[in-house]
Amino acid sequence: MEYLLTNEVTMDSGFRERVLSAKGFCNRHTHLLHKAAQGVGTEDGLSYALYMHSIVEEVRKELESLLLHNSGRSTYKGIVIWGRKRKQTITQLAKEVSKVYQGKRCCPVCEFLWSSDQMNLHTLLHMLDGKDFREEFKSSGVLCLPHFVSAIEIVGRSNLKNPAEVAHSLIDLEAGLLERLQRLLSEFVRKQDWKFREEPPGPEVKANFLALSILVGVEGLYSYSLRAHTKLGFREGRYGLLFTKEE
Repeated sequence: MEYLLTNEVTMDSGFRERVLSAKGFCNRHTHLLHKAAQGVGTEDGLSYALYMHSIVEEVRKELESLLLHNSGRSTYKGIVIWGRKRKQTITQLAKEVSKVYQGKRCCPVCEFLWSSDQMNLHTLLHMLDGKDFREEFKSSGVLCLPHFVSAIEIVGRSNLKNPAEVAHSLIDLEAGLLERLQRLLSEFVRKQDWKFREEPPGPEVKANFLALSILVGVEGLYSYSLRAHTKLGFREGRYGLLFTKEE
């Protein structure tokens, strides 16, 4: 976040265009950027203000253009709201307003994190393509469910030499991980009964945190679920996954 507030990035016309195309940053990263802008060495929020000024100006212009493009016989500020098709017109207008807010691409920070995440998974899968590392990973590797799903998807479209073995190892690993987690949760629940509360605590004390980490991943994870929140598709590129505009 602090790097995004440096002159190097703020004055980069290419990055500014990406920000405008996305209509800014997502909720999480806008808040983090604002928090970073309050820190030392950020020119009293100047860089943050420049981002916000550009976004506000872009959204305002597009909203005003909607008013101009919806002229008709019975209008209010250029928007057709009366007559038999009033409801359909306002419904269509709401869709256009939604497009103005959402932008044409996702938050640039989310995009960067998604690409980095995918490159890390690509690296892991190519290592798992080797039998020796695959055996080593079975004894110590852990994947949260979002990364597990993403990894299986990548295996399906990859050029690995042994995709079936890699997929089998991943599924076997995840099933074993979930089995261990289930035992810990069961033990945690059992010890909540007053009859067993005198028993000394064991590894089950971390069961709830482990369930959180394994089922949804670390806080702020940008992986499989990102695609469901955008209308963007993805294609393989030289440096990992690239975003393409697709329905």
